[in-house]
Amino acid sequence: MSNSSSFKYFTIRYYQVVPPMVLVIGCIGNVLNLVLFTRRTLRSNPCAIYFFLLSITNLISLTFGILPNYLINVYGIDILTTTMFFCRFRFFTVHCSLAISSWSIVLAGIDRFCISSRQVRRRQFSTLKHTQVATVILIIICCIIYSHVLILFTIEQTSTGRTCYAQSGSYRVFYDFFFFATYSFTPPILMVLLGLGTLRNILQARSSIKPQETNATARASIQQNVHVQKKDRQYLKMLLVQLVFTVTLTLPIAIQKLYTTFTEYQVKSSSRIEIENFLADFVRTLTQINSGLSFFLYTLSSTAFRRELLVVILKFIKITFGMNNYVYRRLQKTARTTASHHADTMVHAHAGTLRLKSIGQ
Repeated sequence: MSNSSSFKYFTIRYYQVVPPMVLVIGCIGNVLNLVLFTRRTLRSNPCAIYFFLLSITNLISLTFGILPNYLINVYGIDILTTTMFFCRFRFFTVHCSLAISSWSIVLAGIDRFCISSRQVRRRQFSTLKHTQVATVILIIICCIIYSHVLILFTIEQTSTGRTCYAQSGSYRVFYDFFFFATYSFTPPILMVLLGLGTLRNILQARSSIKPQETNATARASIQQNVHVQKKDRQYLKMLLVQLVFTVTLTLPIAIQKLYTTFTEYQVKSSSRIEIENFLADFVRTLTQINSGLSFFLYTLSSTAFRRELLVVILKFIKITFGMNNYVYRRLQKTARTTASHHADTMVHAHAGTLRLKSIGQ
């Protein structure tokens, strides 16, 4: 009894604290992503479009994913089983958004794989036009393949109360495998393969530039055309970090859904049901954490992203509090130092390329 009371107290505190914290922090981070990826210095890269789409779908999945469950677990207000329309619309919106976000990372991985390739034809695939077309196609396909949710999801009475999910029976088994395949199995595998392929391209590009080569003109051509540019490397770092966290945080929910489906007709004790329900909420929280982490991952992994964030913060402080305050002056000094360091790095890199060209001539 003591253990059961302690567990119930723990779950109550968990539902009161963790989901709303994930929602607030995740929404703030994704809104900042949207602001930064619309800036001219970042939006010119094709990969930025995928990150922009990822931020939009993250906001949708966070809002519709966390709020209904929070109301149920903390206040006992079950809006999911109030109307069939909201039941179906909510799951369609959340699961479709999760699928789009997962596959947008795959498309970003394809873009980085192409831009890092030694083949000119592959590198030419990484364009804003191709990215825009791929984004539209992705949204249309995901909406079509998840459209059956709007018809076959329903509200059912179970031993633990009314629930909104896929119709029990063969369709529920199908849907759990379908969600597993389209969200948390196939995309992560493709992400890993694309990440490894991109790293292989980069290593090949570096190994092809050898000091002992006598053909200096060839070396200059390789460095100019094959070597991944600084901004592209920034996006590559952001993508690889996002990839690692996405794979880690999305697999548990697929495993949990399959487990729930295969044990649906087993006789379970009340304590086991409580534990399984909490674990289901916990793995859902992991996917929501993944939806809210992107801003912080980009900030930690990319100097270009941090530089643009600093510029946005400076503009906000200037408009809100004016220029004559300590915080603004300190941040402005930091921004100038960062910009100066970036300029020196670019000058040195450009000078190195010119030296190689002059040797070849």
